[in-house]
Amino acid sequence: SSGINAEYGGGLTGVVLANSSLDLVLHDTYYVVAHFHYVLRIGAVFALLAGFVNWFPLITGLTLNPMLLKTQFLVIFIGVNLTFFPIHFLGLAGMPRRYSDFPDFYIGFNFLARIGSIISIFSVVLLLYLV
Repeated sequence: SSGINAEYGGGLTGVVLANSSLDLVLHDTYYVVAHFHYVLRIGAVFALLAGFVNWFPLITGLTLNPMLLKTQFLVIFIGVNLTFFPIHFLGLAGMPRRYSDFPDFYIGFNFLARIGSIISIFSVVLLLYLV
């Protein structure tokens, strides 16, 4: 499920950025930030977490609660998508990268991204509880 999401999320936004005229317009916007984080967070970090969940019982001999692991995956999946999906719209609206402040026009999508990051933090705490 997360591999499919990384492919469509990161893959489709990568196709958009492969278009040189669109890449020129979107290069210094949050669209690139969202694409980069979709590819890394969902592709790489989810793979690392899957490896950890797979190998932890084999190395330690301790089993993890499968129901809580599925809950943790669902929570982090929702949190990551709620964090990075709205950032694409910020980039398409022209919000530039590397600015410490932003106009109030962008507050809605920034708020959604903030809520998603809080949900992601909660899922990491849940994973630490499981271990």
